Amino acid sequence: MSEGTPIVGLLCALVIGLPIGTLIGAVILRAAIALYNKMAGGASSPSGVPMPAFGKAMWISFAICFAQIVVGFLIAGLTGPGLTAPGAGEKEANVVGEIISFPVSLLIMVAILSAKLPTTFARAILVTLCYMLVTLCFMLISIVVVGVLVAVAVILFGVVLKGTGI
Repeated sequence: MSEGTPIVGLLCALVIGLPIGTLIGAVILRAAIALYNKMAGGASSPSGVPMPAFGKAMWISFAICFAQIVVGFLIAGLTGPGLTAPGAGEKEANVVGEIISFPVSLLIMVAILSAKLPTTFARAILVTLCYMLVTLCFMLISIVVVGVLVAVAVILFGVVLKGTGI
């Protein structure tokens, strides 16, 4: 394998993943703001956060994703190559970088939300927590849906194989 292959793979993943992540992030951001506003007494209440249009939500989501990628690479570069577990081969775990990256990425999201939406830093923190909750629910629902689809495929495959006598 040539030395440029991982970079090409990373660039392809970014070209495919970034637009899809931006779309999903915009949907989740709008859901998180709706959840926050529901808890705060509505979007028109004094403590409400205005709901961005979908296009603006995509730009906010893109800015958050891009900033988190850049800062993540910087943190990974500053914290070193990481730890290698015995018998793990060439796999490395940059534990320090991951521990630092999580709160930094949350602060990045809070800062961008408070800058791009007309809201306070404290409300942006609450919207970020709602974002995390909505993301968790989205992931759990995705796991259940994939599990059901796999179960249906296994059952259908079993019926087809049983019917053919294989």
